[in-house]
Amino acid sequence: MDYEPDMPQIDTPHIIGYLYEIGPTMSTGMGLAPISFEEILAWQSLTGIELEPWETRILRRLSYDYLSESHKAEKADYPAPWQPVDLTQETRDAISKKVQNSLRSLMLVKNTP
Repeated sequence: MDYEPDMPQIDTPHIIGYLYEIGPTMSTGMGLAPISFEEILAWQSLTGIELEPWETRILRRLSYDYLSESHKAEKADYPAPWQPVDLTQETRDAISKKVQNSLRSLMLVKNTP
């Protein structure tokens, strides 16, 4: 019997495809690291795919998040990184605040020269 866990809905599946084509992380002398802008640029050059700036930022962010979650997931009791559909208002508020903070940090990166 195959096991398929519940997964969150993905509104931009092409981004996830790109992430796994590039590789969600890269090896360095000190272990795994998020993919670099240079890796993304090399991938674009080799594939002929031109990413929008927001797609590049999302790929980098997903790579950071992937690496972070993979470290946390080494603990046997670590919960899935997404939440079930039936959330309490308190949980919704906490998630909303987390998303707002993430978007603010992306805006700071975008506006940094």
